[in-house]
Amino acid sequence: MDSIHRIKETSELLSPSLLIYRDVVRENLLEMIKIARGVDRLRPHVKTHKMADIVQMSLAEGITKFKCATIAEAEMVAASGGNDVLLAYPLVGPNVRRFARLA
Repeated sequence: MDSIHRIKETSELLSPSLLIYRDVVRENLLEMIKIARGVDRLRPHVKTHKMADIVQMSLAEGITKFKCATIAEAEMVAASGGNDVLLAYPLVGPNVRRFARLA
């Protein structure tokens, strides 16, 4: 672990805590874009992070298409500024109306 990512004082952290290193996430986004050879070829699945901040970081790097497993994830992407969202699972029951409202 790089010393810049080492936590020196943990007494104020809640337990459990989730720590996100923005620089590492950004590096990973840039590497993902490089491997895909462009943002147009990407549609990352937000179920791996479910975080508005990471959606916004993705948008800042030019990634505009997202895939979701749930309507809650799709709502989070939309609230974060994403407008090209693929819902990867079929809708049934009340989820159909909820999705129509979101669209």
